[in-house]
Amino acid sequence: MKSKKFSSFLSGICTTLLMVSLSLLLFFINPQGAIAQDSSATNHTTRLSITNQCDFPVWMATIPNANIAPLSDGTVKLSKGQSHDYSIPSNGWAGRFWPKVGCDSNGMNCTAGEAIPPCPPSGCQPPADTKVEINFPNLSSTEQAWYNISLVDGYSIPLEIKPRGGESGSCITTNCNLSLNSCPQNETQGLGDLRVFNQGKAVQCLSPCKRWNYPSPFGLGKPETEAPGIDLCCPYDDVERCRRGPVVGTNFVRTVRQVCPTAYSYAYDDVNGLHSCPTQKSFDVTLCPVGR
Repeated sequence: MKSKKFSSFLSGICTTLLMVSLSLLLFFINPQGAIAQDSSATNHTTRLSITNQCDFPVWMATIPNANIAPLSDGTVKLSKGQSHDYSIPSNGWAGRFWPKVGCDSNGMNCTAGEAIPPCPPSGCQPPADTKVEINFPNLSSTEQAWYNISLVDGYSIPLEIKPRGGESGSCITTNCNLSLNSCPQNETQGLGDLRVFNQGKAVQCLSPCKRWNYPSPFGLGKPETEAPGIDLCCPYDDVERCRRGPVVGTNFVRTVRQVCPTAYSYAYDDVNGLHSCPTQKSFDVTLCPVGR
């Protein structure tokens, strides 16, 4: 009996040492292992995972809604094929995620995605990034989990949000595979070319609202209270007025409705863009879901 116990003890030590050795080996092979994991080797168990299938690195930035603490994950770098499981608190969290691309090794001085400070020396960039907006309820509540792909300010790279464990009702996969080649170059209401360029390359597509109100050289820098901006941006509570207005007739919204019918195309596009799932639902987000 004593011999069996000792053997079992030795076996346990060997197993532990093997696991530690493998962990150290993985760390040296992939020093960012604590931040991003290879999606093919990861069993996603947290409430949210983001995987990068783009042919280039992406830095995922995040910001919480008002009066909510930031996530501990911070800005996460994802090389192609890598994933990150986010630490969503069990008592709930709400905010948004967006991609930063063409960044330096510190995830700064990006070609697109730096719309909030700290910004590049040239100044903050337009917020025309494809955004994930999500509201996780307290797991002990009966509230719904709300989520959407927001193109209200514009878009940059394709992405998809997929609920785990089956879909029903409004709890569905939503994706947007819009290419920057589809960005309107002769938008209505005198808005013209909606593309955003960095060093001669199109990196974002502005929404009609952002083209109207964002400062030069990217936008026209006009006030939202002035027509037609007031009905492109809809800075009021009259939902039906916005839905009847010129924004739904813009080339941008028409394109989004055709290619990304389950995404938000303008401020009050709730019917198409807003989705909800049961409290316990968790989600997988994929950047460039069809590759790019």
